[in-house]
Amino acid sequence: MLDDSIELLRKRVQQAIGLIEKLKDENVRLKEHIAKLEEEIFSLKEEAKVLKNEREQIRSKIDAATSMLDKLGIEEEKLNKSNE
Repeated sequence: MLDDSIELLRKRVQQAIGLIEKLKDENVRLKEHIAKLEEEIFSLKEEAKVLKNEREQIRSKIDAATSMLDKLGIEEEKLNKSNE
């Protein structure tokens, strides 16, 4: 009877050890996955900064072009009035 209890305990300890090993392996895989995701997040944040900067440059160029067109329109109106 004592031998049966010891054998049962040994089996349960072996199962626990097996489970702990599986969990350790899973933990390593998850940490690697997290590291890859963090790298991707960093990369995406950098890309977002670049795109934001490009958007601001484009907006500035559009504003400058719009301003020039507005001035051209005003000058055109003056020419039309002086020709009348």
